[in-house]
Amino acid sequence: MTGFVSSQEIFSLKKSYDSQVFIEGTDQVSIKQGMQLALSSLLVNLSGNSKIVNEKSIRVMMDAPEKYVTQYKLGTEDKKIYASFIFEGDLIRSHLSENELPLWLSNDNLILSYLPCKEESDTIKSEEENEKCNQLEEILNDLSIRRNSKIANPLMDLKDINYFESLGSISTERFMKRISRRYEVGSWLLCFIKDEFGLLLDNPKCLSSLGKQSSPYEALNDLLDKVNSKKSLVVDKNIKNKTSIRVIGITNLANLENVLNDLKSQVLVYGVTLKKVEGDTLDILLSHFGKSEDLKNLLNINDDFKGMDNSSAKVVSYKYNNS
Repeated sequence: MTGFVSSQEIFSLKKSYDSQVFIEGTDQVSIKQGMQLALSSLLVNLSGNSKIVNEKSIRVMMDAPEKYVTQYKLGTEDKKIYASFIFEGDLIRSHLSENELPLWLSNDNLILSYLPCKEESDTIKSEEENEKCNQLEEILNDLSIRRNSKIANPLMDLKDINYFESLGSISTERFMKRISRRYEVGSWLLCFIKDEFGLLLDNPKCLSSLGKQSSPYEALNDLLDKVNSKKSLVVDKNIKNKTSIRVIGITNLANLENVLNDLKSQVLVYGVTLKKVEGDTLDILLSHFGKSEDLKNLLNINDDFKGMDNSSAKVVSYKYNNS
C-alpha cells in the first residue's frame, strides 16, 4: 500500500453513512430491497470497486442488509416513497477486512474528460446531436458524483487548441495524453457521439487512458476501479505484526476510552494493549494485520490522529484530536 495524504475526512473511514433511495412500498419486502440497493451502492464507494457486488461474500451480506443498519425512516417526495438508512461503518469495514476485500483510502479522485461535441457550436449541431451530447455529459457527471469522484474539463485555451490542431487530426488519443500531462491528471476519458465518418452513433463511445473503448458508463466505471485500486487497502490476515505508538493529548478518562475504542475500530487492528500512562501521554502496543507501514498510513489519514514530527524517535507519536 502506498502512502496517503489526509486533507479531509476519508469517506471509507466514517463512523456512519446516510443513504436515501426510492422504494416501491412501505411493506417489509420493499424496505429490505431498499436496504440492499443502498448498501450495494455504499459498498462500491467504500471499496472503490464497481464489481465488488459480484463477490460471493457480498452476495451473502445482501441476504441480511438489516444487520448493518442502525436506523431508518420512510417519507414521500414528489408522490414517491423514499427510505433513509443509516449504516454502521465499523460493521461494514469489518466484513470487508474479514473477506480480504479492498477499502478505498482516499477522497482524491480526478478524471480529465473531453467531449468534442461540447466544443462544437450549437448553431452547427442538430437538435438530436445537441440532445445526445447533453445526455452524455449528464451520464458522466451523475456517475462521477455517485462514485465520489470529480470530472474536470480542459480549458481549451490557445495552448490546448494548438495541441488539438497539431495532434487531434492525427490521433485524439495523443491529444489526450498531451493535455493530461499539462494538467497533471493521469486518468482521462475521451467520449464521442459520432463515428470516424461523422455519422451520429446510436450510443456514445468513450476511450479511456486504460486504452479501452466502451460505453460511457462502463468506461468511467472501469477507469475509476483502476485508479482506486492504487489507493486501496486489502487486509492480509496472513501477515501479523505488533507496533508501538504514543498518543498525546489525553486529559481525562473519557479521552482514554475514546482513543482505545478508536484504535480498536481500525480495520487492521485486532489487539490494543495500554502499556503506560504518563501525564497526557499514552504508550500503546497495537497488534495488527499487515506491515507497520500499512498501519501508520492508515492512522495518518484518520482525522482523529495527527502525526507528530518525531523522526528521531523510535516510537511514532500522534496527537489525538477527538477530545
